[in-house]
Amino acid sequence: MGLFKGINFLKNGSDPIAKLEEEYPFWLWELLDEEKQKAQSQDPNSRSYHRRERKKMVKNNNFDRSRKK
Repeated sequence: MGLFKGINFLKNGSDPIAKLEEEYPFWLWELLDEEKQKAQSQDPNSRSYHRRERKKMVKNNNFDRSRKK
């Protein structure tokens, strides 16, 4: 446990106190795992996968429309 100095952004607030690792939710530590995040983004059932695919499709459609003019 310790004090996070300089993290407070409120005018009259105080710096937060760090908790023990066991007191944080398990998924918080998974956010730091880059390999797990990359694998999750490749999962067809994930939201990030569908967002990326939709973005690709829009870019391709825009490119095709620009070529037809």
